[in-house]
Amino acid sequence: MSPTPDQFPKAWPTIKATLAAEASAEQWDIAIGKCLDTRLKLRYFDPIEAITASRKLKGEGFLILTIQCSILEFLASLRRGWNYRQGAAWGIDFEYGGSKRLYVEFLCQNPPFSDWFPTEERAEDFYKNIRCGLVHEAQTKDGWVVKAGKSQHPLIDFNAKAVNRDEFGRAINSYLADYRHALRGDQNLQDAFKRKFDNIYFHATAAQAFANGA
Repeated sequence: MSPTPDQFPKAWPTIKATLAAEASAEQWDIAIGKCLDTRLKLRYFDPIEAITASRKLKGEGFLILTIQCSILEFLASLRRGWNYRQGAAWGIDFEYGGSKRLYVEFLCQNPPFSDWFPTEERAEDFYKNIRCGLVHEAQTKDGWVVKAGKSQHPLIDFNAKAVNRDEFGRAINSYLADYRHALRGDQNLQDAFKRKFDNIYFHATAAQAFANGA
């Protein structure tokens, strides 16, 4: 049975203690499951599935793609072990103060996204007209539209200016599968994982519900 969302912050000190330099692949699998997978499932993937199940095709693609854009930034910052702070200098103290570079480099450097974003120009197009349009103005911009239907449309078509939210979800899952595998043996990714979840733990413990034992 999957742990509830509240179990992550309370369990993190114990989980982190097991992730010493010689932590086994099995110990990392437990950490991945309790911290990363459960967090994404309960906060993001389950809500996306519920929205998708409505099958109304009356605008829910905007909401789904907005959530996916949020997931992308989390995955990009998780891979580096960096945390957002407004005004922060790029990379100093493992922080960043702007999302554009983080987003663009992530899309261009990590499969399967790099297969669809071979140039920074294309990644910037997505960031500016889709990610920022949806997050800041609740719209796509410059003629971009959101499509649905697995395999009916490519993940992204720069000529037709169309992005497929179903294929985007599949790409996220594909990336996560590769990331989980790499995390078991990559010290840099492991250090980044611990930094990121230390930060999540710090903010979670500041919440009144956590302080009250919820």
